[in-house]
Amino acid sequence: MRVFMIIITFIICYIPLLLIFGITPYITRKTEGFGVSIPEHIYHDAQVKKIRDNYRNSVVLYGGLIAIAILLAVLNMNSTVSAIVLPAGVFVEIGLMFIFYVRGHKKMKALKEKNMWIESKLQRVVIDTEFRKKKVRVSPWWFLLHLITIAATMAIGLYLYDIMPDKVPMNYSLSGEVTRWAEKSYKLLLFAPFMQIFITGLMMFIYWTIGKAKQQVDAAHPQRSIEQNRIFRYRWSAFLVFMGFAMVVLFGFTQLSMLGVVRNIWIITMVPMVMVLGIVISAIVLSITTGQGGSRVNVKKDESNGAVNRDDDKYWKFGMFYYNPDDPAVFVEKRFGVGWTNNFARPMSWVMIAAFVVIIILITYVSKFLSI
Repeated sequence: MRVFMIIITFIICYIPLLLIFGITPYITRKTEGFGVSIPEHIYHDAQVKKIRDNYRNSVVLYGGLIAIAILLAVLNMNSTVSAIVLPAGVFVEIGLMFIFYVRGHKKMKALKEKNMWIESKLQRVVIDTEFRKKKVRVSPWWFLLHLITIAATMAIGLYLYDIMPDKVPMNYSLSGEVTRWAEKSYKLLLFAPFMQIFITGLMMFIYWTIGKAKQQVDAAHPQRSIEQNRIFRYRWSAFLVFMGFAMVVLFGFTQLSMLGVVRNIWIITMVPMVMVLGIVISAIVLSITTGQGGSRVNVKKDESNGAVNRDDDKYWKFGMFYYNPDDPAVFVEKRFGVGWTNNFARPMSWVMIAAFVVIIILITYVSKFLSI
């Protein structure tokens, strides 16, 4: 079972990671290349294409070799060490991808300066004053599913408390052996609902940021871009609700295993992995079909007006970190990848980051207290 679990964990952690990093330059907006603002038609330039392809090949080759090396090493380690090394290797991969990205960013920036792609173009900033009135997110009432599941988890826990084992398994090794037990108690029943509430709160916060994030409209194709961005936000808000609900259900399943309703070790270990893998695959499919800002969504095309987006590269450090004191927006679209990032020049961004760190520490402490 140990080898099987290692391979499954490897597939869940490494394959999607390499895939999403490898395709990132191809799902980012065509007006941005490795964090550098470019005219859309330049996206198809042979030199620009070469930078993307070199990045992809490096990710697949070197990232793949490191992943295989980690897998082979973990197979020869004991369960305790392998349970640490296998997930820790993910951070090694992320560091490697960042190096490849920075290399691509520098090449793209140099190419832009050499060819002066922006200087001769009319630069514009376009906004849609009616955008917030459009249906950019799914209904927040869908979060009622989360709340109903949380209530059901608490009710079932109290109802079945009498059949709960005196000792409850809390952690399993990759061999399927229990590595930590907890004594039966009413506070232990709060563990799953507590995590469900945290996940629901987090998903609701991200849902809120999707609606508040700054608009990014392509100056050359404003009407097309506005509709693509609306669909982009709508799809990701729907995915957010789905993902949050799946995770809430997963902790409900954890509650059942703690109560002794589910005892089969294969079911206990495989159900979470299958659900996590399903979420990851769904996120990758959504990223590919939608693209950053909805750039891969097919909508009615409009003719280019010859303008380009305002060149604000100076506000993007390494093309990834946005720092613009003159921009009141707190949330902006990423320039490399799919999703949103912060304007780190806004104090509110740092307040939220600090609050998130405090909440994580609190979650860790409370979770440990409830499971003792």
